[in-house]
Amino acid sequence: AASFEIVTHPAVYEMVEERVRVKDGTTVYKSIPASYETVFETIDVQPGSSVTVAKQKVAEPARLIEEQAPAEYQTILVERLVSPVREERIEIPATYVTIEKPVFTGGTSEWHQLMCDDTPPTKIAEVQAALTAAGYPAAIDGVFGPETWGAMEAYQEAHSLAVGYLTVATVEHLGVSPR
Repeated sequence: AASFEIVTHPAVYEMVEERVRVKDGTTVYKSIPASYETVFETIDVQPGSSVTVAKQKVAEPARLIEEQAPAEYQTILVERLVSPVREERIEIPATYVTIEKPVFTGGTSEWHQLMCDDTPPTKIAEVQAALTAAGYPAAIDGVFGPETWGAMEAYQEAHSLAVGYLTVATVEHLGVSPR
């Protein structure tokens, strides 16, 4: 009989290099303290008398510095899907075999090719249609019942064919392919 087979094809992957960020970029703020310098200044304390004093003067005021730390990247190998798993349905057609059986007519034995016992209903329906078209009516239902049997035997007798079995010769004489 006809059937099918499911063949599974596995997924296909490839290794590719990919650049990934391992650390985000950041902004860092640094506090720089003020710097001082010592300045000497002479101050008059009384008329005619002065004193030299050391003072601390801001040389550079305190400030805040913003520094950008860049993001850090790394190249790694990554497995990437090229094609996913897929299934394929493979049709397996039916196979037919011709069986030869002896048909006995008039006391002598002859060999005739016969249609198989498991001839598909579609082929039986073709034979029934051909018998009906030839003037030997049979129900076209794909079942080789008594009505079809009688029509076949009447056709075989009328055309001097071997009577009693559905032979390949009868099928071909009706214009139907035996396969």
